[in-house]
Amino acid sequence: MKITVDGEKGLVFEGKKEAAMPAAAHPEKAPVSFARTKPITATEVKVNVSIPEATARAVETQADGVGLLRIEHMILGLPKHPKQYIKEGKADEYVNELVSRIQTVVDAFYPKPVWVRTLDAPTDEFRAMEGGEGEPIEPNPMLGYRGIRRDLIDTEHFELEVRAFKELIKRGYNNMGIMIPLVQHPSELRRAKEFMLEKGLDISKIDIGIMVEIPAAALIIDQFIAEGLDFVSFGTNDLTQYTLAVDRNNEHVAHLYNEMHPAIMKLIEHVIIECNKAGVKTSICGQAGSYPKVAKRLVELGITSISANIDAVEAVRDMVARTELQLLLKAARERKCQ
Repeated sequence: MKITVDGEKGLVFEGKKEAAMPAAAHPEKAPVSFARTKPITATEVKVNVSIPEATARAVETQADGVGLLRIEHMILGLPKHPKQYIKEGKADEYVNELVSRIQTVVDAFYPKPVWVRTLDAPTDEFRAMEGGEGEPIEPNPMLGYRGIRRDLIDTEHFELEVRAFKELIKRGYNNMGIMIPLVQHPSELRRAKEFMLEKGLDISKIDIGIMVEIPAAALIIDQFIAEGLDFVSFGTNDLTQYTLAVDRNNEHVAHLYNEMHPAIMKLIEHVIIECNKAGVKTSICGQAGSYPKVAKRLVELGITSISANIDAVEAVRDMVARTELQLLLKAARERKCQ
């Protein structure tokens, strides 16, 4: 089916439609440019990267690293389903594809940290790929067979991810961290680490962290810390829909989707406080991290870093710098009044 998508206005049209005016006719819509000098902030400002082709633009932001590298977007960009590679006896080819695509990013940002998230995509996205006919049909894929729950069942594929990580470490990319998505119980983190160790991945050489995107994980974050981890990152897109019972893909309830809901901010605050006590790094990589207003609040709460979308890095960095100065000024004034 041929469609036309207006990415700026969020509209989808049936069939092919020509743009009303060529891009050159809109001089006010110049390509995004980034400041050559950036304010120095104590709170790190990182960038989200979805595909290797976006690496050059991500580097131009002068970000302090990559807070989220989405491995599933790289996989979805391949010509066929991972299971098809395995079925055809081409697992090595698949691993090489992963290594090549991830290396593009970790190499460009070296020695800055790059947190690579393991596979996390709903089954409906994989079903459209060649060889994806075997993907289960689920009533609500967002609540289904995805994230670490999938990798702990489909260990055949998880092992290929681990092989790719091992090869990258072998090549000297010690700036790579591995982020486990959609955890809801510390046992999932434990089993994931045990599996990686069993397959020969020396996790002592890299940072291991989790996504906090399920309320359960936020509420018992102390148990995850006790299990052993180096960082956490908030996935606010899922954290919001799971906390508010709002399907973010459902137009009928989209108006109820609010990443600034007090319950969301309370969960985030609790996690930051507990992690700061334990010396565990905290970050945010969900859409909310690209909003300067949210960035301001996160800095006030004491978050370690904020990872924003490429086009939002500069605005978020400015807000972080301004907020840090305001906090310093407030502290100085309070000392003066004592």
